[in-house]
Amino acid sequence: MPDPTLPEGGRLTAVDAARGLAIIGVGLCNATGFATRLSDAEALPHLVSAGERGLWVAEQVLLQGRLVALLSLLFGASMLWVGGDGTDTVRNGRLNRRLIWLAVIGLLHGVLLWWGDILLPYAIAGLMVRGLRGWPPQRQLVIGIAAYAAGVSLLRIDGAVALIGLQSATAMVAPFEAHLPDGLGAGSFLPAFATLIGQNAKDWVAAVPQTSLATLLTSAPLMLIGMGLVRLGWLAPAELTSKAGQFVLGGSAAALIALPIALMQAGLWPAPAGWSPQALSFWAVTLRLVTAPAGAMAWLAVAALLPRLQPVFAPLGCLALSAYIGQSLLARLGFALTPQAFGHIDYAVLMTTTAAVLVAQWGLAMLWARQGWRGPAEALWRRLYLQSV
Repeated sequence: MPDPTLPEGGRLTAVDAARGLAIIGVGLCNATGFATRLSDAEALPHLVSAGERGLWVAEQVLLQGRLVALLSLLFGASMLWVGGDGTDTVRNGRLNRRLIWLAVIGLLHGVLLWWGDILLPYAIAGLMVRGLRGWPPQRQLVIGIAAYAAGVSLLRIDGAVALIGLQSATAMVAPFEAHLPDGLGAGSFLPAFATLIGQNAKDWVAAVPQTSLATLLTSAPLMLIGMGLVRLGWLAPAELTSKAGQFVLGGSAAALIALPIALMQAGLWPAPAGWSPQALSFWAVTLRLVTAPAGAMAWLAVAALLPRLQPVFAPLGCLALSAYIGQSLLARLGFALTPQAFGHIDYAVLMTTTAAVLVAQWGLAMLWARQGWRGPAEALWRRLYLQSV
């Protein structure tokens, strides 16, 4: 059986590149949430032009759900690389501290910067599945797939999207009406920043029970699947490349399955007679959940099939934690500087601005990596979990 550990200081470039791609995609997907408060975040944005509609559709069928699923798979893999198969007490303690400190970082990140934080739910999910690292890989895959299917079914069983989308089906498809937090419309930078932080804290308190449950029901099984992939050797460069074509084919099929509903939601394809916006929203979220693992494996395969791009995106993947937190911080600072744009920014402007920020973040990661430095968040996290109990 392949050794699930990595050489000391060693990394898999294709995996780092896939993580870098995921961080870019997650930043694009989170942009609409950064731009408004929780109560408005799941409403369809104003899509005026055909170009905006096409951009939104592409985001829905290629990015939404898929890249979070990819991060979940890689999180499970990293638990093996850090903690081994559970037989080493020293590494077990290191992994436990790593997850606990990630929960602390996620708690602060969620309360202060981003109500949609996934770090705290990931840490909780990791603590739940950490004892399964020693399972045979076939069992990890089978149980992981079965648990994921059961989790999706539970989230969708009542015909609503409240558990995964944070709002009722009606709210998700209601016309977008921005509501500014009190005190944000006028004033200088510091009062606006404080108002945004206060509103974010309120939104996080409302969101965290539902986001945590959704993460436990979907991401925890994906972490178990990620462990199985490592134990089978499927994330090794040669093996991943050999299976990449199958993964890309599966991801392409997943995108095609999700495409018609997204086109209907964007008004680019007529919906069947009798289908309400609520029905479209329900099926969009359901198909997103069902097809997310296939889309995640496709993005991993893309990173493996394009070796020349691996050095381009791997540095950002090595700084994933810093980049993820940095996106939240930059969003809060940006809207504190332009409070009138919060809840009112045009979708095309928002995505263009987000893309520019992500390009700058990528460039900084390239320069940072050339110096051989760890990311600031990674360095702090590592220092915390490597310290003695």
